[in-house]
Amino acid sequence: MSKTIVIAALCLMLAAGAAGTQLPGGAPLVPGVPAQEPKPGVEPERPEPAEQGFSIRLEADSRLQAPVRTLVAPRKQTFTLTFAEAMDHASVEAALRKNAEPSGTQPGMAPDSEPVRVKLAYRWQSDRKLQLEVEVLSWKPGPYPVYGYHVDANGARTADGGELRGQPVFETVLQYPASVWKVPVGGGTVVRTGELAEPYAFQGLQAGSRYVLAAKTTGYCECDAPFPRLYSLYDLDKGVMTDLSFRPMASYEGAGDLYADPRGFFYGADAAGAAAKELPEGALAKRVAVGGYVHGSGWSKDGTKVLLAVSSAKEQDENLDLVIYDTVNLTVQRLPGVLKGRVEHSQVSDDRIPVTFRDNGSEVRTAMRDAETFAEIPYRFSWSTGKVTQWDPPMKEAYSSDYTETDDSRYRLYQNGEVYTREGTLKFQPPVQSSLSF
Repeated sequence: MSKTIVIAALCLMLAAGAAGTQLPGGAPLVPGVPAQEPKPGVEPERPEPAEQGFSIRLEADSRLQAPVRTLVAPRKQTFTLTFAEAMDHASVEAALRKNAEPSGTQPGMAPDSEPVRVKLAYRWQSDRKLQLEVEVLSWKPGPYPVYGYHVDANGARTADGGELRGQPVFETVLQYPASVWKVPVGGGTVVRTGELAEPYAFQGLQAGSRYVLAAKTTGYCECDAPFPRLYSLYDLDKGVMTDLSFRPMASYEGAGDLYADPRGFFYGADAAGAAAKELPEGALAKRVAVGGYVHGSGWSKDGTKVLLAVSSAKEQDENLDLVIYDTVNLTVQRLPGVLKGRVEHSQVSDDRIPVTFRDNGSEVRTAMRDAETFAEIPYRFSWSTGKVTQWDPPMKEAYSSDYTETDDSRYRLYQNGEVYTREGTLKFQPPVQSSLSF
């Protein structure tokens, strides 16, 4: 086999440097509240600071702003605090110091973890702008990420004596970032190609792509709660992270007017302007207008066609059309209603999971679900016959028949860890069942 697997592994060293392109961040500055002239014999009323203009942002990724609880690396981090009016420097520093290390056990903290200890350094840019440097002195990682320090200016006083109350807080959750390795499957040298500055979740694109999608969440808990995401594109060859203001998708779901980027991802037509400005090498995508609602998409192996699962409306998620859009000849082939069954639904939320397509050059695999039993209905589309047929995977009663195959298509690694030949002969079964994906 000549395939190379790219692995994002936990990095056991602190990463240095900031990842990604800085995007404009921070709320606009507004004039401060003027001080009141005191009346004779009467204590002047202390004005409350204006909420507009107060912000806390992480310099490593200025899209992350308070209020937020999010994963950050336990390296030196710089935060920029912008205040609505002139502040008393000493009281701000005292409040930040007091609030930085939350007392007691945070909800969800690992039982054997220890409170985080930090060192703060203050660099005032003006009476209304502070750069705060936070250095983690000690912490004990648990079996999963633990809550870390807070950047919290509440309790600080303005220059004219007002007190900050109810201002947003930046809560960190400490986690080591990943390093990236290339592992030749057929033997050879394992090469470490990069080390990320911050923690990300990754999603691979089609086989052979040098890019992966990276995401952060603007919330965190040890639970299944969904949080808004911030998206980036990581170049595995160059080790460059590009932050994006729009959502790229490995499999597109949305209105039937979209862009298909040959690097392996998709985005809606409303993001075309942002994509042209933000994506490396500019916008390489092809516009795909098929109408209706798209429940999933994928590229053909040769990069010339886009396959889509389409219905007339978002609410219709059963018995979909298979649409094949030729990006070279600009032609559309539609096979009405051939994808029988229902789009897969998430088991922990109301979200639907987009239909995926995997092309090995001769046939395309995809799947739907039985609306009552939720059993998988696996399909194959043949490029030679132009027909969609159901097929029976070799392992029975598995939740998913998806697999990764060798370059010569002789062997297939299924998500339960079993390896079969193309003809369906079992060649390897792990002693403990697992779930694998690449």
